[in-house]
Amino acid sequence: MGFVVGAALMGILVIVIGPTRRVRAETGIDDEVETRILLGIDPEPQVASVVEITHPREYSNDDLAELESLSKAPQARTAKKRKR
Repeated sequence: MGFVVGAALMGILVIVIGPTRRVRAETGIDDEVETRILLGIDPEPQVASVVEITHPREYSNDDLAELESLSKAPQARTAKKRKR
């Protein structure tokens, strides 16, 4: 029983003490960045991209006729399927 407790304590010590040297060796972050992170603010604000608004072109009579024929075509097919 004592062996298991000792092994568990050694494991905990290795987990806690082991990474501390690497953590100490890291350079610190800027105070402003740290504050933003702690406040839940994005440390690097995103710049909103400019979206260009384009207006649709005017359709010719031929284009409108083609669109109308295409819109009627699927209805004719579904009507045939319903008759079966």
